[in-house]
Amino acid sequence: MEEMLIIIASMLAIIAISMVGAYVPYIRPLSDAQIHTFIALSAGIFIGVLFFLLFPEAIHESEGNLSEIQVMTWILVGFLAVMTIEVMIEAYHVKTCPCGHNYDEKEYDDHHHGIMSISAFVGLGIHACVDGLMLASALYVGGNLGLIALVGMCIHKFIDSFSLSSTFLLSNRDKRSALSYLFAFAMITPTSALISYVAFNGMSLEGITGVSLSLSTGTFMYVALCGMLPEAFHREEQDIKSFIVLLVGIAVAAASFLLFGHSH
Repeated sequence: MEEMLIIIASMLAIIAISMVGAYVPYIRPLSDAQIHTFIALSAGIFIGVLFFLLFPEAIHESEGNLSEIQVMTWILVGFLAVMTIEVMIEAYHVKTCPCGHNYDEKEYDDHHHGIMSISAFVGLGIHACVDGLMLASALYVGGNLGLIALVGMCIHKFIDSFSLSSTFLLSNRDKRSALSYLFAFAMITPTSALISYVAFNGMSLEGITGVSLSLSTGTFMYVALCGMLPEAFHREEQDIKSFIVLLVGIAVAAASFLLFGHSH
């Protein structure tokens, strides 16, 4: 009973931290330049997390179970899965949108940003499911590992929610709708963790985490490199500023890694 209460408290902490990260970009109205600065910061953090955390973790968790080519294949599968979803969403949108195909620049931006925010939600949602599995495996082992994983996961979820929230700022969704999506996103990791924790009872985790984390790395890569990075440099007049902020984001991710190590 006490063990389950600890798990529930951990899940509530993740939800709270996620919603704080999601709400930060909405604290006050932001200009277009400020929003793109947020995106550049988020892109830098994501790139740092990708190279300092996810790639090493995917390789580490796969040792003895998957070959290097298998790890790369699962990463590619995750990457292509989110790309496929985005292409399908865009094709459906073009087919059903009453605006037709004669967009001016602002209308194109609104449509593109709306599609990007949904593909980011899907890609990070898949990643969040795997985060839940990773956290559940750490809690299942117990001891200090569970606490370390929880602290790292809270930081990770703050970053994810902050970055996803920044993409919704670019879309034409109202604040209420965007926060509904962000709350749903905040619930994914705790729900996945609870389900995984119950399922892990008596189950061998060998091989599961490697495949899951490799797949998740691919989805994260698509969101970072094909969603956020191009958007960070969408306004040519602030490319230098975006580049500097991008480097700051990478530095933040590197510092988090050095301070807290692997969240998984």
